[in-house]
Amino acid sequence: MSAVRRPVIGIAGHHQLVPRPFGDLPVHGAAAAYAAAVTACGGRPVVVPPGAGPGLLDVLDGVVLTGGDDVGADPARDADETALVRAVVTAGVPLLGACRGLQVMAVALGGVLDDVTGHCRPAAGHAVTTRPGSVVHGLVGAAVTTTALHRQAVAAPGRRWRATAWAMDGTIEAIEATDPALPALGVQWHPELFWNDAPQDPTGPAVFAWLVRLAENGSTGARRRA
Repeated sequence: MSAVRRPVIGIAGHHQLVPRPFGDLPVHGAAAAYAAAVTACGGRPVVVPPGAGPGLLDVLDGVVLTGGDDVGADPARDADETALVRAVVTAGVPLLGACRGLQVMAVALGGVLDDVTGHCRPAAGHAVTTRPGSVVHGLVGAAVTTTALHRQAVAAPGRRWRATAWAMDGTIEAIEATDPALPALGVQWHPELFWNDAPQDPTGPAVFAWLVRLAENGSTGARRRA
């Protein structure tokens, strides 16, 4: 009997410089928490190097866009991840964006960001309410407390997206596709964090399991490799 195939989830990597005694070492990577979350939910994580994203979609079953610096701080990363979002949407590959990842999803399809410095209070977390009938509502319920770390937020979602969750001050906390057949979700918080601390943020297992489940059922990469 053959083993059940675990879906391959690409985690968008970015360029980093690691300090070394004899000079900084350029690397391509992503925070380890994303890989841990994908693995815990049954997926096989792989880091997608910058510039290789769209070309690797034929071997990926799902994609994660990670958090990081503000959009605009690293134009090369912005351009690379924007191209990846557009390719993923065109191919219909399941997509999850976290924090900056949500913002890139919006900007890639004509969305607009706003400065929300002062919105976040990481130590306290904040309440988020979700749109009834939305994907995020089905995953985390009508209301949830999350911890966010960001200075930008989506002011207008852009083409093919709609807002489906909000903080008490009106900040958009989640977007998803207007087309229910497009498996894409972006959340403004960090679902990869606090993995074993469910009272603080129970959303991680829910949203990563959603991505892995869709990737497994859709078998996007498997079909293209066939």
